[in-house]
Amino acid sequence: MNPRTSLFLLPLLAALANAVPGPGAPAGAALPGVARATVAVAASDDSARGGAAPAVRGDSGESAPAPLLVPGAPARGDTLAAAGRRRGREQYQLGRTLEARGSLAAAIAAYRNAVRFDPTIPDANYRMGMLFLSRDQLKEAVRCFDAEVARHPSNAAAARELGLGLARLGDTRRAIQQLEALTRRRPNDGDGWQALGYAYLGAKRARDAEIALRRALVLPPARADKHRDLGAVLAARGKNEEARFQYRRAIELDPHDGATWVNLANLERRAGKLEEALHDYREASRRDSSFSLGYQGEIQTLRDLGREDESGAIYRRWLRLKPADQTARLEAVQYFDARGRKDIALEIARDGVRYDDRSGDARLLLGMALEAAGHTRAALAEMRRAELIYRTPPEKERARRLIAALRSGAADSLRELFASDSLEHATAAR
Repeated sequence: MNPRTSLFLLPLLAALANAVPGPGAPAGAALPGVARATVAVAASDDSARGGAAPAVRGDSGESAPAPLLVPGAPARGDTLAAAGRRRGREQYQLGRTLEARGSLAAAIAAYRNAVRFDPTIPDANYRMGMLFLSRDQLKEAVRCFDAEVARHPSNAAAARELGLGLARLGDTRRAIQQLEALTRRRPNDGDGWQALGYAYLGAKRARDAEIALRRALVLPPARADKHRDLGAVLAARGKNEEARFQYRRAIELDPHDGATWVNLANLERRAGKLEEALHDYREASRRDSSFSLGYQGEIQTLRDLGREDESGAIYRRWLRLKPADQTARLEAVQYFDARGRKDIALEIARDGVRYDDRSGDARLLLGMALEAAGHTRAALAEMRRAELIYRTPPEKERARRLIAALRSGAADSLRELFASDSLEHATAAR
């Protein structure tokens, strides 16, 4: 996690555009935009296995005597190692090129090949970790940062990202150890102190977090997010006026950071300054239209002000910009259904399926909206589709529970429908 991310906020999960090969994936798998021969690690290549060349046997079945070494000529093992280093550099450069082009899955594969050919190559694990981080694959990212630090402990950026990643995973003890060691080694690195402040806060050591972040603030580089993060810690400690000052300072330096506006709005809302909070949430959405927490806060504040009828337009704008956000879609369906606008609720649910007809959540929500509108047969069909789409047992069980609730509340005239459905479903299961 980049320390610029707010301490109180986590980035929303976005759907992956490309499949990223896992740690055990075959290195020769086809990759988008890259020829197989370019990035594949041949399974029969001695340098890829790291093993010695097989012994050559003569007719007698005994190993042939080792060849005499010519002075100055490299041994076979040295040749293989040099070839591995060369191929590792080639794959590393390929990864940089693919990364620059935006082919992130292929870049990850190239970096992975680079460290397979040459485990000592610097930067490849770090860059691979940053790419995993950009896709919110935090555990994979932490593994890469850990490998980079193990081989190259002087890589401060990798050490910092390792500490941040561990803190986000909840391993605050190890995160603090990692980042305290980094700040001892590099006491004038403001980024290291900022990361340590984040780890301290995760461990509920707010006082230590404040000390670390104040240290970060007076060290280069100067950035708005340092003021924002210190503001978050001060707010957590109940120092509201100081927190408000730090948020305002962060906004002066970077008025387009939606996280700062939301943090300031949260502070004002807790203080009962609802109009100020509403203004700040709207600024967050205006400055960053993809930032869902701005819309959420705006709707909640309107409810606090008794102006809930204004929320409908916000839900529609939110879903236009974030059509994959099923939580927002569910809230919008519930909002319009509660106001007797079942037609709008149903249309919003249908939009979710139009956007992604292979989403089990979208199908399940449509089923709920159909049932609320009195279309039980269609609702049952959508819920069964959702059950088929879902892959994990908990997801399938969620669909089955909703179907059971639908059956228990159905009118007597629909008994035949549910009896037929149960029989058909039992037959399909066999």
